[in-house]
Amino acid sequence: MKKIILIAIAVLFSTISHAKFIKAVLYMEDGTKKTGLAELVESGDSKVVFKTDEKAKKEKIASAEIKKIEFTDDDKNEFLAEKLYLTSANAFTGKFSKSKEKKWFYIIYDRDIKVGCVDFAGTMQYNPSKGKTSGQFGDTTYYFGKKKGDELYFGFLKSSAGIAVHTQTGSNIKKMSKEAFAGCPKLIAAIEKEDFKTKTALEQLIGLFERNKCK
Repeated sequence: MKKIILIAIAVLFSTISHAKFIKAVLYMEDGTKKTGLAELVESGDSKVVFKTDEKAKKEKIASAEIKKIEFTDDDKNEFLAEKLYLTSANAFTGKFSKSKEKKWFYIIYDRDIKVGCVDFAGTMQYNPSKGKTSGQFGDTTYYFGKKKGDELYFGFLKSSAGIAVHTQTGSNIKKMSKEAFAGCPKLIAAIEKEDFKTKTALEQLIGLFERNKCK
């Protein structure tokens, strides 16, 4: 399972790096859907560039009108982009804050727990206090939360080169998990006991999610 997810992430990032328009199904907030081609979205995109086919004229659809997008590349690899709120904690005050608008995440794990990530044109980590995204090229930011929730919580930042760019990976994950998984004491306790390493944090988290169910 973990190896499959990691392979899927590698394929996703490769596709993001090269693809312009790929096959897509847009699931609209009003319950309808649009099928055609779309550009891959970035976290803070307020519009999605879409066209019904190769020859059709491009149109820009407000992200607020779209719930999720299912992308399929030429190799039949499927990627899900979903729009959710983002919650993070201030590095200095520790105060939690939730984004005013939903952001785009690529969902890489979706069971009792949902894990989303962003990694394209630099890391897109939303900063609620500044109301914008900020980034560092070549990094991946991971977020997690309950499947049935409407938000994901900042988990940790990892360099694409495997370098630990955030020295507080373990403490961040443990702090955010207490907020994200309130009501799931078994999972929180398991996360608290784990010695997280930036290079393997994703695999460690997924292993914990698999062994400790959180409804």
